[in-house]
Amino acid sequence: MKKSLIAVAVAAALPTIALAQTNVTMYGIADAGIGMQDRGGDAKSAIVVSSGLQSTSRFGIRGTEDLGGGLKAVFNFEAGMRVDDGTAAGLNFTRRSVVGFETRAGTFLLGRDYTPAFTAGGATDVMGYGLYGNYLGYTVVGALNRQGSLFHGIETRASNALHYISPNMGGLTVRAMWSVGERTAAPTRGGDIMGASAVYAGGPLTLQGYYQQLKGINGTGTTNNNQYGVGAGYNFGMFRLTASYAVADPAGTNNKHTGISIGAGVKVGVGEVLVQGIQQKVATGGTEPKSTTIGVAYVHPLSRRTNVYATYGQTRNNTTGNFALRGADETIAPNAVGNDPKAFSVGVRHTF
Repeated sequence: MKKSLIAVAVAAALPTIALAQTNVTMYGIADAGIGMQDRGGDAKSAIVVSSGLQSTSRFGIRGTEDLGGGLKAVFNFEAGMRVDDGTAAGLNFTRRSVVGFETRAGTFLLGRDYTPAFTAGGATDVMGYGLYGNYLGYTVVGALNRQGSLFHGIETRASNALHYISPNMGGLTVRAMWSVGERTAAPTRGGDIMGASAVYAGGPLTLQGYYQQLKGINGTGTTNNNQYGVGAGYNFGMFRLTASYAVADPAGTNNKHTGISIGAGVKVGVGEVLVQGIQQKVATGGTEPKSTTIGVAYVHPLSRRTNVYATYGQTRNNTTGNFALRGADETIAPNAVGNDPKAFSVGVRHTF
């Protein structure tokens, strides 16, 4: 009798256990192109096979577990890789590495993920954070894009962070983030990043805005980098327009970096022609480094997962400018201050 009761109890529990199973998905992007790159000056142009011109090639694993009552456990690990030579940064999931909960009130994640500023800025980039002349050209922190200073630019990802993503509220999505610097020496709060963004995507209209602050950059604890921006886009059907304005302003004088972009996309058959211009400068108190970047691309879908593309871009620097030309995962830096890098490539992208 007791054995029968136990068997009935186990059988009754099995459906509940089955409902709690994790749904795991593997995904990725393979993107590669071939073309010419010219770093300006006396340097000769080179034929180059590149990885990640439209989108950074990547491999990822994500999953969810339904815990009931509107609560889900979620995780996502994503690593970058290069199609041109098969290399990857070991098994380092530096693109995304998060775990957390999805609730009716929003998603709460811990780990390394995109910053609110980066996700908001991409909403009004006609190039979609890829191809030459994209918004990444003045958002990514790095010496090649920032006149040799890590002070200038907008953090694209943050580690050791708590991330919040709101539900879609009539087209409005809000993000917030707090990344702890984890410093043990004074000042203990140096390196923290705090930020928030809002993106409205309702019908043909897109609006975005963000603000974030990096505390105590360079480990001094005395200098904060304030980063903010706004953007708008409108889809008219056969063509669309976008515009963005971004600022990275470390505390002090003669270091403010500003950028503005205007883009357009025009449908041509099943494909689309994309054009974007970017102007940026860094305040120095003297001859301000400035640049103008022009990007032109054509994207032609072959299926829901595969497309081919052609992309051209050029960055024109003034005499003190040292700004690079960027694809999604490709940087063409000038070989000397004041030189003008340019490139043309054709490629293929497949998502899975």
